[in-house]
Amino acid sequence: MVIITLSAAVLLWSFFQAPVTCAAPVRGRDDGCRNNATGILMGCHIHQHRWQKLKMLILRRRVREFCSGLFSDGKAALVTLAAVGSFLSGLVALIPGVVVH
Repeated sequence: MVIITLSAAVLLWSFFQAPVTCAAPVRGRDDGCRNNATGILMGCHIHQHRWQKLKMLILRRRVREFCSGLFSDGKAALVTLAAVGSFLSGLVALIPGVVVH
């Protein structure tokens, strides 16, 4: 139960509090917004960017653009790997017999 709780905490931190670059689409820039953001799913201090990245997950044609931004720089890659690792460790702890001995 402890592993599941800690895995969920790391996953939520990665999604909503981890320090990353915003990278929300901006007119005139190919690399997107360069402000600091909190979490993989949230944008920077600009209100429009806050929900723009979440909307990218809902719109089918924008999911690819969102996923390519997960490994855009070192900070984003590290936070993405932490989220994936915590999800997998929680899954292994939740479902007994998943790990092969």
